Amino acid sequence: MSTLNKRERTGAGLAGGSVLLVGGSVAASSMLGGYPVLGGQAVRYLAAGLVLAACARLQHKPLPRPAGREWAWLAALAVIGLAGCSVLMIQATRAADPASVGVIIGAAPLVIIIAAAITARRRPTGRVLLAAAVVTAGSAAAQLGGATGPAFSAAGLAWSAGALAGVAGTSLLAAPVLPRLGALAVTVYACGLAGLLLLAAAAVARSAGGPPILATPTPAQLAALAYLTIAVTALVFIAWYAALERLGVDRTGLFNGLIPVTSLAAVALTGTGAITPLGLLGALSVLAGVILGLSRAPQATAGTVNQAGQRPQPSAETTPISPHSRPAPAHSAMTGTTPHKAAA
Repeated sequence: MSTLNKRERTGAGLAGGSVLLVGGSVAASSMLGGYPVLGGQAVRYLAAGLVLAACARLQHKPLPRPAGREWAWLAALAVIGLAGCSVLMIQATRAADPASVGVIIGAAPLVIIIAAAITARRRPTGRVLLAAAVVTAGSAAAQLGGATGPAFSAAGLAWSAGALAGVAGTSLLAAPVLPRLGALAVTVYACGLAGLLLLAAAAVARSAGGPPILATPTPAQLAALAYLTIAVTALVFIAWYAALERLGVDRTGLFNGLIPVTSLAAVALTGTGAITPLGLLGALSVLAGVILGLSRAPQATAGTVNQAGQRPQPSAETTPISPHSRPAPAHSAMTGTTPHKAAA
């Protein structure tokens, strides 16, 4: 196995940092009990999108405008990967023990690899598929080894399965638009669309006699919303999509297996749980699976670009998504067709 190059090491660092921030969201989310879910999440995404757009403007970084089918991909990403995932995750943790929810979410790497392979009409490589299985098993062990153990209800299982689809969709639905738009633009547009969708849903629910759209937050709730907005939304999505550009969907998806493990650690640090021997073994298994999935066979010409601007076709497991390269037309990881490029 060859070592990671500089670009891949950067991607691994970005993905790992993202997971650490997401793991800290467990404590933050626990502070939002009683706060309106739809309105609160709408504010989270709208604020994150506005902050990132303002930062881009201050740094004189133009945001490419989506065109054609890119709007459809961004809308799907906003509905499933952002709005849907966050709401379903909150509902899942209310209906089931967080450790039990983590068992389901831990299967995200396997779901991502299989889904990406099916949509691209190829078989996942044995090494990456094995790594995904190891990550999933380790993640489940880390959660099953928690102090409370699994405690599923029918509702909790259904909400968790929906959240799993959202976690997978966060990567899979962003893949087709990242090459041209880049991580920053994808995050800004997806957050804006998700926020508007959630705000509309909150208004409809309120008109039907549901909870208020927003409420005055307590200091603890305000701090939690600020953390979810800045750290878990703005920073995490930028870093995660930048990792996707460098590692590709398959290998970046492996890091999802670390989310339940980091959540378990956050629970232990806050004093609401403890790390057991089985949990520690699961965490080490996840780490081993991620390392296995990130490793690759030597490819002498994988990083070269000839004078015609064409890149030699790498293996499916290591194909990066880069907005900076201009390779010959290649199959999209999601659609099996050439990614859309706007006319100059």
